[in-house]
Amino acid sequence: MSLLALYLLFVKIGAFTFGGGYAMIPFFQDELVTRHGLMSPEEFADIVALAQMTPGPVGLNAATYIGQQQAGLAGALVSTLGVSTPSLALGLLVALFLRSFEKNAHWQGVLCGIRPATLGLIGAAVVFFAETSLFTAPVAALWQAGKSFGLCWQGVAIFAATLAIQWRWKPNLLWVLLGAALAGWLLFLPASL
Repeated sequence: MSLLALYLLFVKIGAFTFGGGYAMIPFFQDELVTRHGLMSPEEFADIVALAQMTPGPVGLNAATYIGQQQAGLAGALVSTLGVSTPSLALGLLVALFLRSFEKNAHWQGVLCGIRPATLGLIGAAVVFFAETSLFTAPVAALWQAGKSFGLCWQGVAIFAATLAIQWRWKPNLLWVLLGAALAGWLLFLPASL
């Protein structure tokens, strides 16, 4: 993929994403995995997991890593710039016209429509992560005759433990991630031997 095509691809993702990094994940998946076939769903899930562990926004980190994977350092720079360009442009416009936007009924209507759509995109990201870490087949297999569907017991155990610990004690997320990584290593190690 050329640098210009990479830039335009990430501009497109950045332009139609409201709600931050997690709302970008379905767009990333659709463009990079489904439409362009640049990576498998498992590779994409690994990239998103790495992007979550590194400092900074998930979408920006993922764009940088994917760009580097596709075209080296130049690809990383172009992808990062591409995914950031729409947000920077929109931020500048909002800053210039903030007073006129905050009381504009049309603009408020647009925001009322974007909020639930953003929640739906984040929900799609949840389904994506469930498919790649909790289930043995895509969720669509539940409705398709002849397709086997099951749970990955290790993923379900880590998910349940993480949810319970986070809900009960609300520890620092770094410790939660490190504990989940250790649990994953211990639970999946016998399967890889």
